[in-house]
Amino acid sequence: ASPRLQVPVMAVWQFDLAFAHGSAKASWHPSSRSDVMHYLASRVGPSTPMLEGWRYFGDEAHNCIDMVSDPDGHYELHARLDACATETDHFIDVVCDVAHALGCEFFSAELAALLPPRSHALKDALQRSTAWRFALDPEGFDTDA
Repeated sequence: ASPRLQVPVMAVWQFDLAFAHGSAKASWHPSSRSDVMHYLASRVGPSTPMLEGWRYFGDEAHNCIDMVSDPDGHYELHARLDACATETDHFIDVVCDVAHALGCEFFSAELAALLPPRSHALKDALQRSTAWRFALDPEGFDTDA
């Protein structure tokens, strides 16, 4: 069995979603890595290494997809949605297309919810998130609320 993969740390304005198969985080075999990397680069933009075993596609501080690999090469994907960015609606459409292509759904640990890869479902979930509360009132945001 593979060791548990590390979940990327997100900024308070980012809403994290794991690509999932049913109630479990999706994990892919190392042999598909190159094809998935090329596909993600074509949809989101080139990848950039963050830490060992962690690459992101898109803008690390805003909207992106993280690819987190364990030492044997298995990997997970996470989407990070920026509640403050104007291009997030478009990015949500892109990550839904990616999930459809990979045969996945999304899991939000924050909301403890499995979400279908449909734009309206992700937008609704984003609006229920801590990231959304921060985006609405960054000055008055209470991390303990």
